[in-house]
Amino acid sequence: MWRKETKPKCCEEHEPLPKQVQCFWPEVCNELQKLKCRHVKRFVKRKRLMKLAIPLKSMKVGRFVPTCPCKLEKSIEISRLDERKHTRTEQLAYPKARHLLLFKEEARTLFDPFRNANLNRLIRKSLFSVYSRLANVQPPKRKKVIHKWDRKEWAYHTVKLNKLAKPKKPKKIPKEPSKRMPLKSMKRFKYLAEPKKYELLEKPEWTLTDAMYRYKASQRLVKLSQPVKFDATKFIRPIPEPIPENVLKAVATARTKSLAHPTSRGTKSALADVKENPFSVSPLAIKYRATKRIKDLAEPREYENKHIRDNPYLISPAALTAKASPRTISLAKPKVRAK
Repeated sequence: MWRKETKPKCCEEHEPLPKQVQCFWPEVCNELQKLKCRHVKRFVKRKRLMKLAIPLKSMKVGRFVPTCPCKLEKSIEISRLDERKHTRTEQLAYPKARHLLLFKEEARTLFDPFRNANLNRLIRKSLFSVYSRLANVQPPKRKKVIHKWDRKEWAYHTVKLNKLAKPKKPKKIPKEPSKRMPLKSMKRFKYLAEPKKYELLEKPEWTLTDAMYRYKASQRLVKLSQPVKFDATKFIRPIPEPIPENVLKAVATARTKSLAHPTSRGTKSALADVKENPFSVSPLAIKYRATKRIKDLAEPREYENKHIRDNPYLISPAALTAKASPRTISLAKPKVRAK
């Protein structure tokens, strides 16, 4: 009853055939029943699987009513072979660039170069299609060749490894501050704050005694009391000074003679601070490429000229609301000169 009520009147539904009439070949039906029985016997029912097979409680949805094709307003579109293709259809028809690139690597040696050129054309079209651009599809990058290390690099690497292999030095445990008495509660603190006291020793007055009157100076004291006499002729030397005899008799060694000769500089050698051609540029400096940071620093710094205004005749609102002081008024008056 339910089917006949829900189905539209335009579509006729025939009643199903009975089971006896459904199978025209009874032998085939018997074989199918045997296979079904065998399948059911082999299947092991487990509680866990049967529990998981029960569908979850879904939201209450109305019964499904199949729509009749007669009610559809839009008719079925018939596409012709000679019909013009849309760009969207063409671009979606291209295979993905990833699949094309994988196929190209596998079949590089199997195909002719002409067929490889067609494959490259397809890859190019797939990469530059609208959907590939929107998805930001990038071509594969070439693998970088790993640079082999020199002896210096290996030596530097081993030094770093040895440094890292050493055990980590633990941080020094900070000493706990010792409990001290506050300065205010110390008695000695008050005495130490006072300045140090010095006792002045009074010298007794010097007086002549009888022993001083009777004292006689010794010969040593008399000798020391006399002033020292210097010979003035010793300080006067002739010009030029005479060369001593030991210097004239001296014989120079081989080392002294070699040091006495001036250093001979060849054609290629030059002074360290003077170049042969001071205006020449080294090849490394010519090949050098400036970094982005150096280019930014090379550009001149921009300064804002605050002295030039867009409208020089514009009066600021502060000047309009300002009030002149009596001093300004007196200075604004013109000078009156006597005739």
